Amino acid sequence: MKRMMMVLVIAALALPIAVLAAMVGDAEHRIANAQVVRVAIRGYDPRDMLRGHYLVYRFDWNAEITFVGRTERLCVVTAPADAPARVRPLAADGTEASTAGCALVLKGWGEVLPEARRIQLDERRLQFTPAGVASGRLYVPERHARELERLLASGKVQLTIDLAVMETGRASVKAWHIDGKTVDAYFAQ
Repeated sequence: MKRMMMVLVIAALALPIAVLAAMVGDAEHRIANAQVVRVAIRGYDPRDMLRGHYLVYRFDWNAEITFVGRTERLCVVTAPADAPARVRPLAADGTEASTAGCALVLKGWGEVLPEARRIQLDERRLQFTPAGVASGRLYVPERHARELERLLASGKVQLTIDLAVMETGRASVKAWHIDGKTVDAYFAQ
């Protein structure tokens, strides 16, 4: 009787750990098999005494913009491995809902905003946050924070993020780059 009780207790303790390990393995598998989309970002404030060494950023979408208004999905038109992807916002009201010609569709939330009073195609900008990307902050290793702050102030580098886009359209940050190189590789030169 005591032995059976011990087996039941061990099973009850091991089951949550096994389920958690399976969930982590499934998430890692989905990220490893996801399509990767590179997106340019604009960053600032890599060193904040109160928040630590983080780069606060916003996406700088390479977008074909045909309307002004809300959007919940982006059509990824091209996604080269070594350059920012070309996207087209899809209007939430369905007027720009065609996914024809899309390599994949990225879900999220955002708006196409007029940049000036006169609305012309080249005076519009896209603000869009992919579903699954919770914040616009990236950790910067302390050894690189001061140099990155100097580079950002000079405006001489291009920052990009690789988004792993799942089949559901949700994304997660897979890596970030400075001029096409990983952070450590960039600073190792």
